[in-house]
Amino acid sequence: MPTNKTKSPLQIKVQNALQVTWLLKGHLKNAQIAYIRVGVGLAKVRDEKLYEALKHPDLEDYAEKRLHLGRSSLYRYLQVHDWIAQYHKEWLEPKPEGFIPDLADVGDLIWIETELARKNLEKKKKAALEELKEKALSGELREKELNRFRKTGRKPSDESLRTFLSKLRALRRYGVQIKAMPPEVISELDSAIEILENSISTQKIAMVFDDKNRIMSRKFFAVS
Repeated sequence: MPTNKTKSPLQIKVQNALQVTWLLKGHLKNAQIAYIRVGVGLAKVRDEKLYEALKHPDLEDYAEKRLHLGRSSLYRYLQVHDWIAQYHKEWLEPKPEGFIPDLADVGDLIWIETELARKNLEKKKKAALEELKEKALSGELREKELNRFRKTGRKPSDESLRTFLSKLRALRRYGVQIKAMPPEVISELDSAIEILENSISTQKIAMVFDDKNRIMSRKFFAVS
């Protein structure tokens, strides 16, 4: 039997597991803080039009050429930043305290808080959403649980988006089979599909920003 001074192999393994877990929690917290700071920086470039000082026509061009950051990732950072600035300003502190959820996969929480911000929300629905929010903020929300809630209150417009997304995917599959199809068309279809997927996952159309009024509508096109 091991003495008080000697640890068993199992005790050593448990200790190692706890140490690795502690380190992982720290790394994950740092990763979320880094994500937030990237969003803050991009928002600063956007709001102050700093890209113009470097001779870029717009924010997308700056992000692509200076940061090697694609359009979808760019607007995802900005969407998350603007949501944090509205609902979780405490995360913008130099050393935010407490748990920060995975910001790369925070669409569910954005959707929940967007729903909670609606006026004339039924008490029963509001209570259910508050419960889901607490679980999301603590990292305990399960996809099946949220899906069950969404299905009970899904609107016809939600299904229309899904139907349109399905048709876009079919259109892309058909388009790639056409030899004369310009690659730019397929690229734009890919962008449109990704935009809709993100919109459906958060149940809202993400807002993106232009030079004049900071709001730019997504560009869709028709293929005849």
